[in-house]
Amino acid sequence: MPALKRRASPSAAEPQVKKRKGVTTSLSSGFLAPATAKAAFPVDAKVKRIPTKSKSAYLDKRCDRCEGKTVQDCLKLQYTKANGEKANYTLADLRYDVGAKRLSVTGGTPGLSSRNACLAPSLGLAKGPPLSVCKDVSAAASLAGGVRLRSGTIMPAVGFGTYKLKDDEVAGPVLKALKAGYRLIDTAQVYENEKGVGEAIRRSGLGRGDVFIETKVWRSSHGYDRTIEACRKSLRKLGVEYVDLYVIHWPGCKTGWPLARGTCCPKDWTPAMRDTGTYRAMEDLYDQGKVKAIGVTNYSVRHLKQLLKTCRIKPMVNQVEFHPRLVQSELLAFCKKEGIAVQAYASLGSGDAGQAESFFAFPPVQEAAKSHKVTPAQVLLRWAIQKGCHIVPKSVREERVKENAGIFKFKLSAGEMKAIDGLHTGTRYAWKGLDPDSIK
Repeated sequence: MPALKRRASPSAAEPQVKKRKGVTTSLSSGFLAPATAKAAFPVDAKVKRIPTKSKSAYLDKRCDRCEGKTVQDCLKLQYTKANGEKANYTLADLRYDVGAKRLSVTGGTPGLSSRNACLAPSLGLAKGPPLSVCKDVSAAASLAGGVRLRSGTIMPAVGFGTYKLKDDEVAGPVLKALKAGYRLIDTAQVYENEKGVGEAIRRSGLGRGDVFIETKVWRSSHGYDRTIEACRKSLRKLGVEYVDLYVIHWPGCKTGWPLARGTCCPKDWTPAMRDTGTYRAMEDLYDQGKVKAIGVTNYSVRHLKQLLKTCRIKPMVNQVEFHPRLVQSELLAFCKKEGIAVQAYASLGSGDAGQAESFFAFPPVQEAAKSHKVTPAQVLLRWAIQKGCHIVPKSVREERVKENAGIFKFKLSAGEMKAIDGLHTGTRYAWKGLDPDSIK
């Protein structure tokens, strides 16, 4: 197999990522937005049926139901899928049917955009305070505080995780989180809850620009074409035109690029070689404005060094397991040097491994909680923030969701930080204790 060639990289003296084609910078939001994004449908526009036949009869039937209605009324409909399952008709469905020339959308009030209007039963949340830029994550003073990534996107310091919450159970917790002020929602292709997350965001009443959506491509979708297709499906399930952060979920692959479908990567391929097709796809998705920032998950220092030798655009985020039993100081220092934000998961512990234990019971955590009159969970999250990590705690209980957000009113002392650091044993709990660095 011919050697993989490295793409030309920007000059080392230029720290900024090459500006994407067809992209403008929004100074008010700090986000990069596609200048040629699809026009949004006014919610009062009329939907008309175009005389055509689809290969799938159920698509014709759902389009018939939209005939003569407004966009807003169409998005209140339910239709029956080919398998008999009931589903809500979403904005993504409308765009799909318009693109297939089964429907047309005409008229409507300019500016009354479906991007900014709540088209489903809504909580009516008012637009929260704009995201504010902090020098570093430890300086964040509220859920609106975040760090500007190299792309220009502001990533909130604190987000809401949705791991193990499926489509039919994720909407409620996400709505509670948004109501509590969270503005980053973390999901993934393999979580099988992107559709529910998207529905919750629409129901919240918040504008698309007010919510930072992070999702991940799973290892079975590695490779250039598969990654492009996986991103397309994630966008459709979420019901959005872009995601704020798109990351590789795990180093290594099940199906390598450019190998044939169903084959495995050669043993002598490095993770960088295995991920080259995947990461190049992500770079192109970034150039096209489909994603506002790109990154990786569960990458060790070795993985990152190998990726940096082949990538055109540096990864902007690395999400890893990070907690008092696994204080990844070397990785944190390396990422800081390379300008890669570290996002911690399992901050409150993980039940994925049989040896999981209660972090709340650790004496240094208990003592700090008592001293500051806060909970052990708040101490653990505050510790991670002060270490320089973004965090994505998860809870299905509203009181815990609010509690996890209350970490900005106190600060751990140097002595308290050192005592919690001393709990480090190098123990991993996520992924059944598997060390990602063992992936060759």
